[in-house]
Amino acid sequence: MALDSCSSQSALHRDDPAPIPTETPAPETPAPVEVPQETEAPLETAAPTVTKSMADMTPSERAAAWGLPEPPADVDLSAQEFKLANSYNSITEQRPNHSYGAGVIVDEVASAAFDNFVNDCIAAGYGVHAFRGYLDFWTVLEKYYEPEVAAHGAAYAASVTYAPGCNDHQTALCVDLRFGGTGYLGEGVDFRGTEAWDWLITHCTDYGIILRYPEGQESWYGTPCMNPGHFRYVGVEPAKYIMENNITLEQFMLLYDWDAVYVPGLN
Repeated sequence: MALDSCSSQSALHRDDPAPIPTETPAPETPAPVEVPQETEAPLETAAPTVTKSMADMTPSERAAAWGLPEPPADVDLSAQEFKLANSYNSITEQRPNHSYGAGVIVDEVASAAFDNFVNDCIAAGYGVHAFRGYLDFWTVLEKYYEPEVAAHGAAYAASVTYAPGCNDHQTALCVDLRFGGTGYLGEGVDFRGTEAWDWLITHCTDYGIILRYPEGQESWYGTPCMNPGHFRYVGVEPAKYIMENNITLEQFMLLYDWDAVYVPGLN
């Protein structure tokens, strides 16, 4: 440290430079050593210790702890657009207020948003269309899940389709989009990297819509991203915050209520 170095130099350069015995005890009251201000190294400030648990924090505090900006105010997680179904948080039969958005069944709270989203994309010159919207519990079970289990086993089924209760389509707040092509998860479903995809990702938040399953964040929702063109309605302000900060719907909801969503290893 700077003080030890300066003390040694002071002792070695006295008027009578006598040898310093190796066992000489230090004086009880050493003379203070003045160090020029401009050469004094600043002391490091100890990092503050976080003693407050995430469960006890406010939304702003949780956002700061995750390195996120101030979240939108007055978000009501009991609103229809925050109905959640994922591999960690199962729902039973969900009966939404059926309406049509982009030609498929969705909840009425999301129908206009999806209509405008897809129609504006088409008007921009891209042949995007929705091929799947609301699915009820029994359709998920009998049409999608059980056939895969019977043919390939439960482990394989879990890698290619969502189990009943865990399927976001049961919320009636999402649509799967295709860019041309036909067939279940066939041609035209994975169109990432195209101009059409770029348009959707750039403009989706204007309609209150997010990309529901961003790659690399599977630990938040618990499954592989089986359909990259899966878009979900959450409202304009939440959508902008989620997409601009590259977080998931689950993480956004946890900002407001630490018990709203279960994520293994987190809460």
